[in-house]
Amino acid sequence: MIEQRFKMIEIRYQTAQVVPPPYAHFFTLQLHPTSEGRLSINLTMTYIDREELDEEEITGEGFSMNDDYQWAGHLPAIWEQTVSDLARKTQLKTFNEEKLSDNQDYFLVTIETYAQGNQSGTPSQRSEWQFLSQELIQAVYEVSGKEKPFEATYLEIESGNRTEAHLTASFAGREVRLETRRANQTQSKTLPWKELKSMMEVFFAVDYNSEEALLDVPRKPGRYLNLGTPEWYETGTAIIGDEGAVSKLRKVLIRLIQS
Repeated sequence: MIEQRFKMIEIRYQTAQVVPPPYAHFFTLQLHPTSEGRLSINLTMTYIDREELDEEEITGEGFSMNDDYQWAGHLPAIWEQTVSDLARKTQLKTFNEEKLSDNQDYFLVTIETYAQGNQSGTPSQRSEWQFLSQELIQAVYEVSGKEKPFEATYLEIESGNRTEAHLTASFAGREVRLETRRANQTQSKTLPWKELKSMMEVFFAVDYNSEEALLDVPRKPGRYLNLGTPEWYETGTAIIGDEGAVSKLRKVLIRLIQS
């Protein structure tokens, strides 16, 4: 158990050997608390084993010819507290790289404290650390301007009435805002950050048919979803996938618009 305030944390991750390029990658995150209460962060993201792929094989999977990324800077104070809270309840188990199988990811956490020095290993809360790592990376992308906060807009048009729910999730600030508009009235509220994970899983458990998408804001009666891009997807025809996953998405959208 890490009982002291951390001095430095390093997270190292690499995809399993069975993960093919262009998806195969590794990243390193180095974290330091600052005297101002913010979190100093250094991210290095490197994609590997692409030498034998041609451009179409890479871009056809949604990547660019150079997806490597490096950035150093600071995240808001809420991040220092979030990382500290997880570090304090963490136990690090002995890590043996030689025993990794080809289908196992490499994941190593090093925590340095003033009283206990360096400790390295696999965290007992591995899934929490892996999810935190992805949140940290997304926060870096926002602060650095590489990506925008996540947005989702659900629109219902019925009998000439328009009702809209607009969700904005900022990883940099760990804040989820929901704004609903109906009958020329607007209401705003903040949702618990912990709800975002389950909502994101629902949003991306289905497929979106771009051939059926509208590129302009809908005006005809119907129910539509926009995910921060020009495309609007009619929920009855342009969203496809497992019936259970589609049903969960519709329930989430209804809950948002009724909030």
